[in-house]
Amino acid sequence: MRYISPEHHVGQYIRGFKMLANVSWDTVDNIIIPVNVSDSFHWIMILFRIRHRCLNVYDSFIGGAINTKNVHRHVQSLATIIPLFLFATNLYDKRAEICWDREPAYIDKSMTNPLKYVIVRDILQQAPQSNDCGMYVCAFAEFIIHGLFDISTNMFNVTNHRMTYGALLWNYARKKVK
Repeated sequence: MRYISPEHHVGQYIRGFKMLANVSWDTVDNIIIPVNVSDSFHWIMILFRIRHRCLNVYDSFIGGAINTKNVHRHVQSLATIIPLFLFATNLYDKRAEICWDREPAYIDKSMTNPLKYVIVRDILQQAPQSNDCGMYVCAFAEFIIHGLFDISTNMFNVTNHRMTYGALLWNYARKKVK
């Protein structure tokens, strides 16, 4: 553990520094992590549910041996490194309202063991040969922020979301110029 320091940029991120929202992980139950799977030129979204000790992986392009292998490799890396940083930054000690030794996901496990991860199935999928993975990651995050963990296919229209986000960005840019 001596190689993982709370001063490391990941440790600072977990403690609420180096973020736009400046919210420490010890004050929330769910963490949304957008991940660039660089080998596949693809974005996925990971939802870290702290009490469940689980990473839920939202991938809009499930399929294909190469993409699946690259996604699993990235998720396994995060599943291994996140608990080490949580331990190094004393997150478990800061969550006094949670009795870790009674939480089902933590019973008989070391705090530094890798996290379990689940590839979420039956979610929205992008069209073949499209480059909409970033749009889907934004949509997945938006649904989860609003408490919709079960994302069905009839809730989303990529064209409407693209226009909405485009309008929001245009409006933001206009206000920033003023």
